[in-house]
Amino acid sequence: MGCDRNCGLIAGAVIGAVLAVFGGILMPVGDLLIQKTIKKQVVLEEGTIAFKNWVKTGTEVYRQFWIFDVQNPQEVMMNSSNIQVKQTCSEVK
Repeated sequence: MGCDRNCGLIAGAVIGAVLAVFGGILMPVGDLLIQKTIKKQVVLEEGTIAFKNWVKTGTEVYRQFWIFDVQNPQEVMMNSSNIQVKQTCSEVK
């Protein structure tokens, strides 16, 4: 009492068509819902996820700054010499 080859092809075509229509409807609707949710949650207002993460990150934030001091600026400007730099690193907690 199974389905023969033609029945299987027809069933596959019908299922494929239904999924294509469903996907065609969901793509713009899904994009609209996602954009609406992002716009709602990105605002820094009390009660939003973005505000909670902005107020307290949960982990300490470290920053590093690399400062380069050009040792030979005149030679570089006048003679197109290679730049000689001295690097310093500072961490801010």
